[in-house]
Amino acid sequence: MGTISPYADNAYGVRTRDINFDAPGAPTTMTYHGISLVVNGKAIGRIQSWTPAMYQRNGELVYELSKYTFGRPVDYVPSINTNYTVDGSRVEVWNTEFEIALGYASVWSDLIDQDRPFTVSEYLFRGPQVYRTWSYLGCWFGSKNMDNVTAEGNAKYMVNFTINFVARVRTV
Repeated sequence: MGTISPYADNAYGVRTRDINFDAPGAPTTMTYHGISLVVNGKAIGRIQSWTPAMYQRNGELVYELSKYTFGRPVDYVPSINTNYTVDGSRVEVWNTEFEIALGYASVWSDLIDQDRPFTVSEYLFRGPQVYRTWSYLGCWFGSKNMDNVTAEGNAKYMVNFTINFVARVRTV
């Protein structure tokens, strides 16, 4: 009977060893090496950066006229959340451009071609275990533009994007 190897080949044939996060002395710092993004059950790989932003809101200062506080605020009333966006970048893949990876039939001429929203699921792994999953609901592109196409560039065809979404919900 053979032994089970602690090594495994990833999807690109590279042999790696999993980190045992439960072992004594294992790293405790959260790392972003284990994020996967999925749309309609399909991984949308080659994401280079993913920066969700939803912790920003308006508020009103409250002032009181008195000889002690004249002109200075005495309280703050929090108001609406004002930012539901994700900024990111992706290296394009031949015949699987971003729109196609998201499940659309073809590449768009412009953002008006997006005719329905999509949902993105963000999976954060702690080693091989799913640690937390967020779903971004009602996603629409706010921007999607080519980048890095220069004579002196690194030859990767990059797309920078902003996704606007309605809600982020924790699903695991």
